[in-house]
Amino acid sequence: MTPFKTFILLSIILTLIALIITYGAVKFTSSIHPATMITPYVDVENTTVSGEGLIVKLVIINATGNITITGGYASILETGQSAQLSTIGPLTLEAKYPLLPQYVNLSTIGIKGLVSGTFYGDPMYIGFFLVAPISVRINTWISNVEYSDCILNILISYSTPVPIMINEISNITLVDDTQSSYVFYVIGNIPLSTYITPGINNTVITINLGTIPNARVFSCSLVNGHTYTLYLPVSVTYVYPTINMTSQLTLYRVFITGG
Repeated sequence: MTPFKTFILLSIILTLIALIITYGAVKFTSSIHPATMITPYVDVENTTVSGEGLIVKLVIINATGNITITGGYASILETGQSAQLSTIGPLTLEAKYPLLPQYVNLSTIGIKGLVSGTFYGDPMYIGFFLVAPISVRINTWISNVEYSDCILNILISYSTPVPIMINEISNITLVDDTQSSYVFYVIGNIPLSTYITPGINNTVITINLGTIPNARVFSCSLVNGHTYTLYLPVSVTYVYPTINMTSQLTLYRVFITGG
C-alpha cells in the first residue's frame, strides 16, 4: 500500500473515532440535569397578644434533609423588643415578649431575626424579615364559687391585654342540678363597677342576695356533695387606647360542693 493510501485510510479511521467520541460526549451531557436547590425559609404560624404578652410562633418551610433547629432570636420592629426563640416542635419555634399597651392598637407587626440549627451536622442559619397580622386574645372565666348566709362570692379569673370594666350582671341564676331546683335567681340587672387591669389575675365579686329586691332566694346555703351551676350574664367594656367596646358575655361554672 502506498504512503498516500495509508494516509487516507488513517484519516478516515481517526475521523470516525472523533465522531464516535463527540456523539458519546453529547449524549452524556444531555443526560445531566442541574440540581434544584430547595432552600428552607421561615414563616409566621401565628401572633397573638394576651394577658401574658405577645407570643410569636414561627415555622420552618422546605426543611428537607437532615436539618435540626436549635433556636435563634426574633425582634419586633415597632417596639424594639427582642427575645430568644425556643423550639416547641421539630420545625416550630416560639418567642414571648412582655405586654406593651401599643400591641392592642396594631393590626400587623414586623418581625426580623435569625434561626440557628444544623444541616447534616454543620452549622446553619436562616435569616428572616416578616410582616404578620396580630390578633388580640381576651379570656374571662369563673374559677370558684362560694355561697353561704345568702352571700355569693364569685372568683373571676382573666387574661387580658387591655383594661376591662364589668358594668352589670343580668339575671344571675344558681341551680341545684342534683335536685333540679333553683337556689336563687335574680330578675333584672345588678349594677357593678369592677375594673380589671391588664395582665393575668383574679378579682372577686360579692353579692348579698338578701339586699337585692328582685332576688328570689330559695336557700341561703349549699348542700355538701350536690352539683350546682352558676349562670352569670355580664356586660363588659373593653377599654382600647382609641375606642371602648361593650359586649355581653355569659359566664358559667359547674361545681360540686365539698369536691
